[in-house]
Amino acid sequence: MKITRSTKCSIKFATEHKKGELQTVLSEYGNVVNIFIEYFWTNGETSKGKLLKPIVNLPDTWLSARLRKVAAREALDMVSATKKRWKDNPEKMKMPVHKGKRMNVSCTIAEFQPTRNTEEFDGWLHLASIGNKIRMDVPIRYHKHFNQLQAQGKRLNSYIITDKYVQFCFEIETGKKKEVKKCSGIDTGINALASTSDGKQFGTDIKENIERIKRCKYGSNGQKKARRALKQRIDEVAKETIKEADLIVVEKLKNLGKNSKAKRLLAKNMRRSIGTWN
Repeated sequence: MKITRSTKCSIKFATEHKKGELQTVLSEYGNVVNIFIEYFWTNGETSKGKLLKPIVNLPDTWLSARLRKVAAREALDMVSATKKRWKDNPEKMKMPVHKGKRMNVSCTIAEFQPTRNTEEFDGWLHLASIGNKIRMDVPIRYHKHFNQLQAQGKRLNSYIITDKYVQFCFEIETGKKKEVKKCSGIDTGINALASTSDGKQFGTDIKENIERIKRCKYGSNGQKKARRALKQRIDEVAKETIKEADLIVVEKLKNLGKNSKAKRLLAKNMRRSIGTWN
């Protein structure tokens, strides 16, 4: 079984000139992606294998044909994802917009070259075939997470580039998929942090930790200490809960407090409890 993991390396070591050039490329790339998005949204999607000259040459841009094709593929993915997400609620569907802050490129545009004769940087991300005679080498320094992933798996020749970082992906072999013998469903709450499908409850003291945080002044050292204690207790309960199960199924909790204040759905005390517990 193989999994893909990613890590980000900062480009803060690049010169201001390179950062400016990269920002220009990202901005133009975003404009081109939006042109393709509008085209596919209006005229219907096509397969990536049919992205030939008549489509790729639609935008009036200085980007190279290679990068225009990359932009067209990203536009297709964005349109497909939006239509798939809102297929049951088409009235809420809106045309996606690329903000020009990132681009996903392969080895046809970018190539990572480890350094050999310098200790200042660990490698250079060489960008070419961009257009407008732009070529650049972005300096990269490894960090602990990068080294861990590189030791575990194989680095892929695809990169996500932004004006802040370069994201690298690694393919890691994890061996044969584990056989599931015991499955446990977990419901999370404020009175009991974990209630399992077999009737057990863990972390029934979690409410005391939450109340302790609420009593503290916001931003005080006492509140920070109480938050650390809550996190430690959550970690302890998590380890205790999963000890006897091969597969854990949990509900997806997200944006619990969203709009609760504006719509007066929850009292202030309950909002504070949810914010701390979440």
